[in-house]
Amino acid sequence: MNINGRGFHLLVLVSICMLLADWLPEHFKLWFVSETGHVGHGQTMNWLIIVLLFGRWKHARSLALFVNGLQFLFGALILFTSWKWGGPWLGYSLTTLLHLVVLKVLNDSASVREFLEEKQLA
Repeated sequence: MNINGRGFHLLVLVSICMLLADWLPEHFKLWFVSETGHVGHGQTMNWLIIVLLFGRWKHARSLALFVNGLQFLFGALILFTSWKWGGPWLGYSLTTLLHLVVLKVLNDSASVREFLEEKQLA
């Protein structure tokens, strides 16, 4: 495992974005819902995906793209409805941006692909 490579550093950025997207709803509830509202956000799936990415499981990148794509679409939908009919939008705009960064890096970075496929070549 080459921890000095660009792929590893980009994977750390992906992990930070995923964890931050999970952390924000827990600690800044009012950015997502009104005071009487409830925001539920499971953190287990992103932790599992991060472990699988660093473990270089063969399908981890595809799973991460799928899950973050769904989270991005859900955040964009909620952001659109909050903008159209009013409501808190700061939290959803931040998490949607974080998921977009994750999608962009995982989908477009050749160095991340190389890092994840190193194990299979050895």
